[in-house]
Amino acid sequence: MKQAIYSKIDNNMFFKNISPSKSDCCGCSACEQICRNHAITMQEDEEGFLYPIVDSLLCIECSACEKVCPMLHSDSVKNRIEDTKAYAAINRNEETLQQSSSGGIFSAISISILERGGVVYGAAFDNNLQLYHIGVEDIRSLNKLRGSKYLQSQNRNVYSEIKEQLKAGRWVYYTGTGCQVAGLKCFLRRPYSTLITSDLICHGTPSHKVFDFIVSQMEHKYKGKVIKYSFRDKSINGWSCNSSSSNIQRKDGIKHIGYDPVMNSYFNAFISNAMNRKTCYHCPFATVERTGDITLADYWGVKKYHAINNNYNGVSAILVNTENGEKLLDEIKEKITIIKTNIEWIADENKNLTEKTTQPISRDTFYQKLSNNPTALMNSFQRNKLKSYTIYHIKRICKHNACLFGILMKIRDLLCK
Repeated sequence: MKQAIYSKIDNNMFFKNISPSKSDCCGCSACEQICRNHAITMQEDEEGFLYPIVDSLLCIECSACEKVCPMLHSDSVKNRIEDTKAYAAINRNEETLQQSSSGGIFSAISISILERGGVVYGAAFDNNLQLYHIGVEDIRSLNKLRGSKYLQSQNRNVYSEIKEQLKAGRWVYYTGTGCQVAGLKCFLRRPYSTLITSDLICHGTPSHKVFDFIVSQMEHKYKGKVIKYSFRDKSINGWSCNSSSSNIQRKDGIKHIGYDPVMNSYFNAFISNAMNRKTCYHCPFATVERTGDITLADYWGVKKYHAINNNYNGVSAILVNTENGEKLLDEIKEKITIIKTNIEWIADENKNLTEKTTQPISRDTFYQKLSNNPTALMNSFQRNKLKSYTIYHIKRICKHNACLFGILMKIRDLLCK
């Protein structure tokens, strides 16, 4: 607090940032939720990222916000690498597997928690395609939380809700990025036997501004409202890193878009690393010492190490980091196919398990260009349209020919690297 940066918000009120640098804040909102005086609010900056702003007239300098900041206490919330076990796993329910981005293990864990009368928390889009962490209490609602979302979610009051659920003795399963899980653990400030957490091997989190622009472009192009957006639709290219789709409500009905250069530009911008939150380039959680009881990721490259053949429909990499995580995994083993693997093998094509995302030079001007000329910026991230369009339609034609399908999948793997 002594190093706080002061900035005038309006004529009557002065606010101050808790963190002296934006590179030191992950936006988890633990500080906002712990403040009993309601002196802290998460406010959006010019790039669309949320940062805590303190009302100096309400702040009593109790330092509660500092005590729950995961960036200040990152080492205290990490699990010991000595306890970690690595697995490859696939959900045996074909329908669930198809609806999941990778191997469907999140769903298997979630159903186990829900069957105990618990609550599952994860990232979900609202009706306006804004991303928030929410809690669900029934299997039917679980689909909202499935699937990868390549932008930062807002936690809002979720940590406070979870604390109340845990105090009432309910089981809670929370899934988020490493910093979000760390924020929850710091906020709670003590372990709970009925809490299970999963962190994700995270590439970095863009703000909603880029995604909002892509949605607006799709709506303008197809003259309707985007009512559903999937970053990883297995009906497009199977288990793939780049297979976005959207459903657009038009006057003549709902149109499903299975390939479009506009959507493709978002993924290309994402993997360029140019639109991440500044903290992501200094992430203390990009390490094998994880924050969650369980770590989940795509097991890219699994076929180099294991004889797994599920028609490219998804394999999850799992790190079990705690005793609670191990007990839960043991309880769901009948619902999944699971084999032991090696942490180094998982890290081979999941670099962020051991490395921070490198900040490119283009990050310095990305959001300025987004404000000045978003169309030109995102057009620059579109791949060769003819190549992508051709591969997409050849795949549709030959999907029942095993030989051609195999060749195309190899091409797909090369493009995803």
